[in-house]
Amino acid sequence: MTGADPDELWPLVKQFHYSRRMPGNIQHCYAVRAAGGLFGDKGDPIAGAIFSIPGTRWSEELIELTRLVRRPDCAVPMSKLIAFSCHWLNLAKHPLVISFADRTQGHHGGVYQAAGWDYDGCRERAMDGVLIDGVFKPGRSCNSAWGTRSPDKLREMFPSKAIEPHWDEGKHLYWKALRVAGRTKARRLGLKSAPYPKPNAVGPLDERLPSRASFVQPEATAPTKRTATNS
Repeated sequence: MTGADPDELWPLVKQFHYSRRMPGNIQHCYAVRAAGGLFGDKGDPIAGAIFSIPGTRWSEELIELTRLVRRPDCAVPMSKLIAFSCHWLNLAKHPLVISFADRTQGHHGGVYQAAGWDYDGCRERAMDGVLIDGVFKPGRSCNSAWGTRSPDKLREMFPSKAIEPHWDEGKHLYWKALRVAGRTKARRLGLKSAPYPKPNAVGPLDERLPSRASFVQPEATAPTKRTATNS
């Protein structure tokens, strides 16, 4: 397991993540790699974790795990990649990390439960984008392309198109304090440690999971040229 560049993880996201999209405001990327190179650390990524500045506003500084993806032939548990990532995020002085498991995709967050994260609860349904002539367009993509995600404003801009709001089914919020300051932040945010939800029908990608990409790789990000055992 190593650090990675967003460009390296894009093929994984494009082919194996349900969103088929890279997140925005990327800060750190980590990967499980196939064997390659003298130390076996230069192979192509077969799994990846991407951390970004959250798209929604929080009153406390935190970072979000926005993509967790792997190839079907990757045998490394994603909980191990999450633990590896959290180690390096802590070294980069990130005290608190969050992630969402999307009920719309049938996910309940089993991978975060396996990694020992705390569970806050399920957020209420939210408008996550629009349907334009029956095709889903994410809210962030609407904002980036046209400066709004409002169906009414988009109808004014595109009167010949059928535009309707799209609502998700709610998202499970998980969080992990990486240091004492993170747990203090969590208390100020009112994050809870609730009982884990149980799956009604776990989708096959649940264990595998949870615009423009910024190529920021802050100091203390995991090395891309050597394995964790050599760091």
